[in-house]
Amino acid sequence: MGRITIFTIEDCKFCRRTKAALTSRNIPYTEINIEIYPQKRTDMISLSDKLTVPQVFFNDEHIGGSEETLKTLSEWDEEDDETPYDRYVRLIGSQPEPTDRRLKIPEGSSICKEIDFTTSRTQEIFKFNDKEYTSLELSKMLIQNMPRESLTYWGVMYYNCFTGSSGVTALMKMFDLNSREDAMKVGLRLQRKHYLSHVCGDHPFKDSDGFYFRLQAYQTPAVLNSFRVWCAKVDEKPSVVINRLSKLWSQLESTHLSEDGKVDLAAIRNDELYWKLEEDVCELQNVHLKHMKEDQKKAFVINLYNLLVKYAFCKVGIAETSTDRSSFFGNVSINVGGCIYSLDDLEHGILRANTKHPYQLSKRFGIMDTRKNVALKSLDPRIHFSLNCGAKSCPPVVKYSAESLDTDLNLSAMAFCEDENNVSIDEENNELQLSKLFFWYMADFVKSKDELPAKVAGYLRGEKKLLLNKLIEQGNVTVTFKEYDWSSNNINAITYKQGDLKDRSISIFSK
Repeated sequence: MGRITIFTIEDCKFCRRTKAALTSRNIPYTEINIEIYPQKRTDMISLSDKLTVPQVFFNDEHIGGSEETLKTLSEWDEEDDETPYDRYVRLIGSQPEPTDRRLKIPEGSSICKEIDFTTSRTQEIFKFNDKEYTSLELSKMLIQNMPRESLTYWGVMYYNCFTGSSGVTALMKMFDLNSREDAMKVGLRLQRKHYLSHVCGDHPFKDSDGFYFRLQAYQTPAVLNSFRVWCAKVDEKPSVVINRLSKLWSQLESTHLSEDGKVDLAAIRNDELYWKLEEDVCELQNVHLKHMKEDQKKAFVINLYNLLVKYAFCKVGIAETSTDRSSFFGNVSINVGGCIYSLDDLEHGILRANTKHPYQLSKRFGIMDTRKNVALKSLDPRIHFSLNCGAKSCPPVVKYSAESLDTDLNLSAMAFCEDENNVSIDEENNELQLSKLFFWYMADFVKSKDELPAKVAGYLRGEKKLLLNKLIEQGNVTVTFKEYDWSSNNINAITYKQGDLKDRSISIFSK
């Protein structure tokens, strides 16, 4: 029996769009994930002469990538005499299965292990009135039942907090306690375990209207993984931790896709599994960058950055203006090993070896900033082909490992430059049209604009490389830069505005 075969990677929006288009027409397909089965990447490249995904085959015939496949399906939609599914059955399904061994469905073990998302990452159990709660159950219960309001004291506004007396009342009801004194003891215990704290960290929990307290989840809204304080030791390798978190996010994404392959962020926020993500990402608080070797750190921070952008889009929203984007990347942060890093800190401070942001005057880590010690020792311009800031013009999200990092970055560079949306050549006008990434970070690649064509040629292959080298030899290559598409592949997103973090970052939790 014939089939449609799609070579994919896990977090590729174009792969999702293609699969969604087939599913909406009830057309079956077989997926070969080259991250799970990396040995199949060579087969995909040799069959299609392409590095990008998806690559789609109708039996032995290579159709192309997402754009070509969607065009074919649209043409099928216009047929009056048969449905797209009937056409699939006639042209593909009723034919013999593919004969090329490179299209064979992989067998045996993959490099990916199944991950259990049903159990808690911590073994800590809390007991109140003969009832036991895991850390996640307790955190969720507190968030859903404790009062939360904006209160002032000496002209200062304190967001998402409660008075000691209102907290005592809520705890009595929540845990069915007999007295306010018992509730205050519970509050003190929760404070010692870092589930709540005084808004300024000055006072123990007290049954009083004169003291304000706040749940840990609301204490530092700019820090994404502040849902709880992670006290357990992290025994696993950092790569295992970030891989598990990425898998958890991917499961949420794949569960909440629209018919056209867009990610429904509101549905993710309302998913029960999202609570687990909120807790599990706090494990990064005890993962230390200073203990990592260079390639380990580079791969880890790339994967971390790509995960955090998607997580932040869901949790705090998507910026729509350049000013709000600057605030988003400069302020939305993560606690890694007890140090706070914004998205800009991860990119420009660590990955770009503490190099200045293109539109800022100083380095991310100043001379007295101890975080400068975890910056990479040298700047590898290929990182720009690996980081995805959530925009459509960004490179696709790929999982990186220290063991194959150099090869993976080379493949990402070549795949990015292979795409006509990123690098295109107008032979008639001797024009090289490049992604805006090459404009913003030109200094990371070359010393002057005149050197860009030769540098880009090093990332190309085949006819495109030959054509660019020909233009370079002829001289007078004009370099222009394409507009950057900042739109995302999400729906039902919160809109992020500068200054929102103090009162909107945790508003996603249901009351």
